[in-house]
Amino acid sequence: MKLWSNSYHMLVASLPPLPPRFDVDHLPITLERLQERLRLLEPEDAEEMARMMAVLQWSRQFKEADDATVVRRYGELMRGITNPLVREVLTVGLDVRMVTTALRRRRRGMGPPPVGIGQWVDHIRLHFNEPDFGLGHIYPRLAELAPQFEQGDVLSVNRGMLAGVWRYLKHRADDFSFSFEAVVLYVIRWNLLSQWQHLEAERGRPIFEALVTEALGEYAKRDS
Repeated sequence: MKLWSNSYHMLVASLPPLPPRFDVDHLPITLERLQERLRLLEPEDAEEMARMMAVLQWSRQFKEADDATVVRRYGELMRGITNPLVREVLTVGLDVRMVTTALRRRRRGMGPPPVGIGQWVDHIRLHFNEPDFGLGHIYPRLAELAPQFEQGDVLSVNRGMLAGVWRYLKHRADDFSFSFEAVVLYVIRWNLLSQWQHLEAERGRPIFEALVTEALGEYAKRDS
């Protein structure tokens, strides 16, 4: 796999800078334009990028790790990943998703996840009743965020967990310049920006729907 080529110099140079924070209102580049830029990838790297995106898209679809199918599908997808950095960043993101899944189960009065993905599944089972699942050395803010999750402030918890992932990705991005790995880290961070905007939209939807219902109600009263 090529670490540097003229095409990657052109590709990386064509990408607008990412913001210093992930919780921003606007994406620096649209999905359509980003996909256009990615056409400069070497063919074998384009295939690896497609496999990476398949894992990211799949990971958004499961809500609870309570089905062995989840684990089997995860194994199938990850076996196709050959680039070490791609495996690394995907593992970090999926570990965080497993932690938030465990928080969700505990808030609903459910037990530890019977099956799961990532390196912390067994550890979470053993320390399920501890506020931070015994992972405070890995996720320093988890003990602080867990009570917020219990109180229903899910968005703040997601913000806190994603902030840690964002810092890690920014740090790793300093290690690469005009290479496939640099593009991987850009796309992963862009994906996190998009994920946050989706979470913000989901939070705003009930408010919007309530306002629409109220407005329609007032309209109906005037019409009656």
